[in-house]
Amino acid sequence: MIELKQINHDNWIECIELEVKDEQRQFVNPNIFSLAEAYVHSDASKKEAEEYYRCIPFAIYNEGKMIGFTMLTYEKEYDFDDKPAYEIYRLMIDKDNQGKGFGKESLKLILDYIKTFPYGEVESVYASWHPDNKASEKMCLSNGFVVVGKDEDGAVISRLSI
Repeated sequence: MIELKQINHDNWIECIELEVKDEQRQFVNPNIFSLAEAYVHSDASKKEAEEYYRCIPFAIYNEGKMIGFTMLTYEKEYDFDDKPAYEIYRLMIDKDNQGKGFGKESLKLILDYIKTFPYGEVESVYASWHPDNKASEKMCLSNGFVVVGKDEDGAVISRLSI
């Protein structure tokens, strides 16, 4: 059974040890980079940042074993349309657990979590991917995301209305 658990003192090292396949490294930053981003963006002393932007990192577990990582963001004014939105900012499944349907299961669980609106109500969830990352493209499009454009780095941006 797939579940999301907060990254904390007990599991952060295990999280940074997860890896994608060699040919996928160009598509996703290492988890240690993502955790550093979450830490920097969570600076609670900056009230304005706290009100407008949140990083939400989770480990993905299957039957008690960490198999992946995801990081969501919540923005009161999402860059693409200036409305509140969540973004699936990172989603990776460890190389030893790929091809077993865990990515698709994790995406559904992530969307269920977002629909609880933990930081605010939204109309849309966004996800983006490198144009050559066909696995991410297929997973998002087969789950209702629609391509809406590209960002300044050329990543494909997709949106799911909720």
